[in-house]
Amino acid sequence: MPNAIETSHLCKKYGDVTAVEDLSLAVPTGCLFGFLGPNGAGKSTTLGFLTGLLDPTSGEIRLLGESFHDDSIDLKRRIGVMPENLGLFEALYAHEFLAFQARMFGIDEMETRRRVTELLEALELTGQAKKRLSEFSAGMRKRVAFAAAVIHKPEILFLDEPFESIDPAGVAMLKEWLRHMVSEGRTVFMTTHVLETVERLCDRVGIIKDHGALIWEGDITPLASGGAIGVDGHEFRRLEDLFLKLSGESYRGTLEWL
Repeated sequence: MPNAIETSHLCKKYGDVTAVEDLSLAVPTGCLFGFLGPNGAGKSTTLGFLTGLLDPTSGEIRLLGESFHDDSIDLKRRIGVMPENLGLFEALYAHEFLAFQARMFGIDEMETRRRVTELLEALELTGQAKKRLSEFSAGMRKRVAFAAAVIHKPEILFLDEPFESIDPAGVAMLKEWLRHMVSEGRTVFMTTHVLETVERLCDRVGIIKDHGALIWEGDITPLASGGAIGVDGHEFRRLEDLFLKLSGESYRGTLEWL
């Protein structure tokens, strides 16, 4: 079975500024993959490449075994995306937005109604039927964006900071859904700064630093059961320790007056 996601020597330049340079990555099919890195390392830029929202300056992307580029319409129908800025149509009601999303992916009217109803009920949004999306709280908006990303049952789901602003019960529910997707052989690719969540949820991680340089990629499942990961002669029992060591990030000192 081919990898769900492959990149080869991806690069993005903005004039003299390099945002991502020479990123090669492979994500197995049926895996929950955490893509980690410090602020400004190139995570959102890379996610833009993988979802067709940004064009790389050079390099190649393959999704589900096929070359991915601007006019890969059929491939785009097989992926779901929840971007950081959510991309909601503020003037619509939640059911209108989700129905629009479903029809864009070619889902028939009867099935659209069923999926919209079930998603709104599961996400506890049916009580917000008379509110437009512009009136929703940050957490409710995030739930709607997640529903829009999965309504067509994508084979690869891309998530940018998926749990931010969502309450604990909502986070637990979304985690359960993601585990179910992976158990069915689908692939989830997520970026987040919440390393504890990644440690408990993800199968594998990739860690990048400046300009998208991949510094480590591997299996982290031993950490969830109290085990350890050996990297470069060091043993790590927490993803946070591994991340800080490999990325070179560190605490910047203290504020004595505080």
